[in-house]
Amino acid sequence: MPWYEFVAFVALGLVVGTYGTMVGVGGGFLMVPVFLFMHQPAKVAAGTSLAVVLVNSVSGTFQYLRQRRVDLVSGLIFSIAGIPGALLGAYADQFIPHRVFTLLFGVLLLVVGARILLVREKAESLSDDSTPPRGAASAWHMRRDFDDARGVRHSYRYSLIGGIAVSVATGFLASLFGIGGGVVQVPAMVYLFGFPAHVATATSQFIIAVTSFFGTASHLYYGDVLPLPALALALGAIAGAPLGAFLALRMKAAPLMRWLSLAILFAAIYLIIAR
Repeated sequence: MPWYEFVAFVALGLVVGTYGTMVGVGGGFLMVPVFLFMHQPAKVAAGTSLAVVLVNSVSGTFQYLRQRRVDLVSGLIFSIAGIPGALLGAYADQFIPHRVFTLLFGVLLLVVGARILLVREKAESLSDDSTPPRGAASAWHMRRDFDDARGVRHSYRYSLIGGIAVSVATGFLASLFGIGGGVVQVPAMVYLFGFPAHVATATSQFIIAVTSFFGTASHLYYGDVLPLPALALALGAIAGAPLGAFLALRMKAAPLMRWLSLAILFAAIYLIIAR
């Protein structure tokens, strides 16, 4: 690989690490289109991207753990639920044609991005200390109540079955497309389950770190990872993750979700047109 390509990948990794950590996604929706543009096979684009997502999410998780914004209980439950899907997604990549992969990936991003953009008014009313109505607790619901490092209390309640179901599907899609899963997990946690936006982004990084480990291991087994591009991107992502966590702590919820939706829609339109 020429030195200027290595430097370009490091720069892209810096953007991925900063932005991905800031909004709680792995950054795969930025990396996979780049590899597809370089005419790499779809499974290689997904595998290499997921390897970088793993490094980025681990680095970002450490930053968020220091801020105590990671819901560890929910994160562990969702992570375990997503592992089987992560293994299956890497296996499915071995059989999906390139054009079908590109179209499906573009459609996935288009649906997720449009969903976030259309319900942005709800994000305007979300605050990190908002508390949903207190219904009766049951075995099918999980109640969370904790303080972060700044002393802000986060209290919410969500469907445990719903969270597990979303996590199984997210694990599969994340490994299949090499995106980490945050583009699905974060909106679901915020809009469906009532997580405060900043807790959702932090917890999503933790979930991605676990599921992407198993997805990356599977892609490595199939030979889907490009070592040098992955290394260059990972170096940039490690440098960008602390900056992303720093910026996320100082931004309001609504801009975080709006910026995420615009970036996703841009990538979706590119993939659908360029396929």
